Amino acid sequence: MERDQSFDHLAERYDRLGELTADHIADWLPTVLPDRRRRAVDLGCGAGRHAVVLADYFDQVDAIDLSGPMIRLARRKRPRSNVTYLESGILELSGQYDFVTSSATLHHVADLPAVLRHIRSLVAVGGCAALADTVSPRPANPRWWLYGGEVRKLARNLIHRNPHAWEIFGLATGDWLDHRVSDRYLSRAGFEQAYGAVFPEGRFVRVGSQCAVIWHRPDITALI
Repeated sequence: MERDQSFDHLAERYDRLGELTADHIADWLPTVLPDRRRRAVDLGCGAGRHAVVLADYFDQVDAIDLSGPMIRLARRKRPRSNVTYLESGILELSGQYDFVTSSATLHHVADLPAVLRHIRSLVAVGGCAALADTVSPRPANPRWWLYGGEVRKLARNLIHRNPHAWEIFGLATGDWLDHRVSDRYLSRAGFEQAYGAVFPEGRFVRVGSQCAVIWHRPDITALI
């Protein structure tokens, strides 16, 4: 099950920050889609920014998140006729999907191996899983280190005359910084070890600040 690390009071802030900063995952997802595109699911969908990307390619997209406020925000801001937003945990989900994806979510789960095994079971024959998460050289990042990183980003944004520089800095600090201090990350080597144990045939890539694994479930009928 997921750890109690609620985004409920951060939904609007988190979504606005996402609108103002580069989204490498949104650019990457269309490059790793399977040939068959009937059903997809976004695990830990937040306010739905990646679900609407998938909606352009799949007949049906399920987008799940534990946070009720996040799901309500997604339904209000990013409705699509072929996207269903569900307030749910990953282990509660069942069914088969041609594409299963998740971004910056799985470091919140308490039993990562169990969740990864469940995710593997959701991938249909011939389907694909593309799972990305933040990695860090240290398991936890102290507040001073995170704050310093935001100051450096602010300086770069000001140098490049980003009109949203101060808004981004305000959104990335305060309550959001408090949340990030509580995050616990795998190192890149730890990520590859944990995910490789469940997806041994997976391919590992870097996507922005995240590490990702891409795994295809073989379609044995195609080999006959």
